[in-house]
Amino acid sequence: MAAEHDTPGRSTDGAPAAAQTPAPAQSQEQPPEQPPEQPPAQPPVLAHGHAGPRKPSRPMPEPPPAAVMGLLNYLTATSLDEDYAHVSKQRAAAGVRPKKSPGTVGLVVLAVFGVLVATAAVQTSRNADESASSRASLVKQVNDRKAELRAKRARAAGLTAEVAALEDSNLDATTQGRAVRSRLDRLGVIGGGVPVKGPGIRVVVDDAPGATQDKQQVLDQDLQKLVNSLWLVGAEAISINGQRVTNLTAIREGGSAITVNFVSMRRPYTVSAIGNKNQMAAKLLDTEGGRTWLTLRASFGLKFDVTSEDSMTLPAARPFSLRYARQPERLR
Repeated sequence: MAAEHDTPGRSTDGAPAAAQTPAPAQSQEQPPEQPPEQPPAQPPVLAHGHAGPRKPSRPMPEPPPAAVMGLLNYLTATSLDEDYAHVSKQRAAAGVRPKKSPGTVGLVVLAVFGVLVATAAVQTSRNADESASSRASLVKQVNDRKAELRAKRARAAGLTAEVAALEDSNLDATTQGRAVRSRLDRLGVIGGGVPVKGPGIRVVVDDAPGATQDKQQVLDQDLQKLVNSLWLVGAEAISINGQRVTNLTAIREGGSAITVNFVSMRRPYTVSAIGNKNQMAAKLLDTEGGRTWLTLRASFGLKFDVTSEDSMTLPAARPFSLRYARQPERLR
């Protein structure tokens, strides 16, 4: 083997070696020399003795935002951005020009609108103040009118009492006046204009227990017959459940209730009559109305109770307006 030697053209310190003249070729054939063993390649050494520049390593890629933020937070934060970008691309492809910001005209319009809003607010505030003032004025007027009305009603009541006192004094002053007073009292009892107190009878009527048919219930015509029978036996004043019965009273059926003087009655029905309690109680059963009620009690189970009372008080009828009047011929 050939002895080890330096590689031609390179010195051991890495500097280029001096050029050498190649040896002449030998005529005698020699076996091919084995190439000398090459030492492991060393990086080039710079003049100052350090190794040459190494190739920079590949930079690590940054992690995706989804890995940093979390998939759910990433989708929440960027869900609309992709939609806006998609719509923007579509508009650009279609040639739609983006809207421009409002110019001078738009600013002027906004300014005018702001002035109008401010004016409306000021006007509304003024109207509210005026409305409050008007309301206070109206309330004061209403209260004043109410006070005036109360004063006039009190004066009217005082004048009425004064007229009644003068009437009593004038009627009691003469015999003729006392006769007129007696007649007025009697007409007031008959017409229901004054309350009445005295003895009489009380009749209580009601439906049959568990009534399911009309013939087991008290009808308006049943009360009409009873009241007419009481007039026939000498009743001076009659009331039904506190409603005074006069010649203007209507007893009728209104819906599912019976009305007296247009006031609905509730069962049981109490009919009070002032007069001779002994005669009225005995004579009532002999009238057509009395016999009808006896039949209703016996056949259908309706309640029909008659009791005598030593003293009863019947209220006056509701006042009514006199529409017209004429003097009877016998008094002319």
